[in-house]
Amino acid sequence: MVRVSEEIKESLKSTKIAFLSTASKDGTPNVAPIGAFKFLNDETLLISDQFFLKTLANLKENPKIALAWWGEKGGFQIKADITIHTDDEIFRQNVEWVRGIKETLKPKSAIVGKITDVYLVKSGPDAGKKIL
Repeated sequence: MVRVSEEIKESLKSTKIAFLSTASKDGTPNVAPIGAFKFLNDETLLISDQFFLKTLANLKENPKIALAWWGEKGGFQIKADITIHTDDEIFRQNVEWVRGIKETLKPKSAIVGKITDVYLVKSGPDAGKKIL
């Protein structure tokens, strides 16, 4: 079980855009910029899907992600195993949260990621180092 630190949570919270990487079952990669994401707790991410096309198809075939970001409080890469929620309490909470960000957004699904690994995304000798 991987638990992220306050530093990692604050880094993501201060970032406006993160990059979500997925791959199809045959390994074809895809990356999408996203703006609706947050930690649900120290072990779990929530990513709201308003616009996913290739990303959602990949997630259905291969339920693994990498999420990377860089902002004023640094950056990290998180890998996670995901579940897709479209008609349950997690999805309803996602809809409420996203409408609080921007009323016109209409979530199609809520992607919940159980964190498996965390890596540094900074230059220098520790670049790419697994930290959790």
